[in-house]
Amino acid sequence: MGGLRLSAWAAAPSPSPSPSSAAARGFPRSPPDWRGSERGRRSRCAPSSPPSASPALSLGAAGRLRVGADREWLWDCRGGGLGGGGGKKDYAKEMEAAVRVVQVACTLCQRVQDALLLADPGSGSGGVHSKLDRSPVTVADWGVQATVSWLLSDRFGDESVSIVAEEDDETLSSSDGTALLESVVAAVNGCLVEAPKYGLRSPEKDLGAHDVLQAIRKCSSTGGPKGRFWVLDPVDGTLGFVRGDQYAIALALIEDGEVVLGVLGCPNYPMKKEWLNYHQRYYRLMSKVAPPTSGTWNKGCVMYAHKGCGQAWMQPLVHDFGMLSWHNSREVQVSSVSDPVSATFCEPVEKANSSHSFTAGLAHSVGLRNQPLRVYSMVKYAAIARGDAEIFMKFARGGYKEKIWDHAAGVVIIQEAGGVVTDAGGCPLDFSRGVYLEGLDRGIIACSGALLHRRILEAVDASWNSSTL
Repeated sequence: MGGLRLSAWAAAPSPSPSPSSAAARGFPRSPPDWRGSERGRRSRCAPSSPPSASPALSLGAAGRLRVGADREWLWDCRGGGLGGGGGKKDYAKEMEAAVRVVQVACTLCQRVQDALLLADPGSGSGGVHSKLDRSPVTVADWGVQATVSWLLSDRFGDESVSIVAEEDDETLSSSDGTALLESVVAAVNGCLVEAPKYGLRSPEKDLGAHDVLQAIRKCSSTGGPKGRFWVLDPVDGTLGFVRGDQYAIALALIEDGEVVLGVLGCPNYPMKKEWLNYHQRYYRLMSKVAPPTSGTWNKGCVMYAHKGCGQAWMQPLVHDFGMLSWHNSREVQVSSVSDPVSATFCEPVEKANSSHSFTAGLAHSVGLRNQPLRVYSMVKYAAIARGDAEIFMKFARGGYKEKIWDHAAGVVIIQEAGGVVTDAGGCPLDFSRGVYLEGLDRGIIACSGALLHRRILEAVDASWNSSTL
């Protein structure tokens, strides 16, 4: 269903304003309370909707904001933004900048990934390194972090920008990191010089090594319940990235503990749902055999959403289309599938921090019969928001703590596309307690609709005591 709907969107004009698609189908904008009095957990969950004093988005009566004589920043916020009372707060500039910045980051990643895949495996020049926890890291991770940091600081003022991000500069600043740092600096400057193509400003001269390190170090905020900060995962799914498969660039804005907007860049996400079942190397091979028509949207997108608007959008990559045009954006919606027999569920590829056996048992108990869609990174969130899958379940192994940058952008996009995201106790994810999702009840469950969500919660309760997690 999702694939068919996408094909229609690709040729359709931009949707006209109408009542929120999420509300029209009966999906809540905020996670519902499915716990029931018999579970005795109501008091543990924070209110699922923002307090009445929360700021609302203000974009004018037409729902559009002009950003220049030659282009229009299209944003049709049907839901009216955050909250329903109090003062109005305009996040349109932040949303516009975030989409443009993630588009630049996608270009950097595509270039680095292409170089990695072309490198001779035996040459030792692949550019893949290991962190202290043995997870991979590449030039793209540091390059994107430095690029996003510089662009946001340039756009909003250095003193006004606070960023929580995954990478630090320890490896690059070491005596053994000189050559690696040079590669990162080259990747950053190679993208920043093209920033005007994305509607952003380039630096007056190339950044030096010190400038790049400073941009990376700036991303050292620890988050918390007060104030405004950006949350960045420069390359979510680095393992998929180095293997030529799926990965995502994730950027979100959090204010006073609430995720107010999210942007996901998914450079390898195919526009045809069927291609999600194939490894990207095979997709690349087939693309060479039968190249896509010039100017067609065959893969790659940037998704974005603002909390409270009741809609989410996607647009093609500037790197592939050659220009950024808001008129190319298309609204995305979750699937209408509610029968578990027809539903598809996503789970992480990696087994190190997720239990495939437990999710397989849950899938069977609720009647899911389709093979799981194992996808790297927050592309799983994108798949649900776009209607290509209906369920995402993740239950971490003991000792693993979920980080806010792995979920913030994806959660708000699914919710505004009409879906539901909570922990396994039915509580909203709490992004106000630092870099970790503290207080998480067992795992994370994202669904396209309320009925599937409730059935998964009930299955977790019924089987948890017999699990080994």
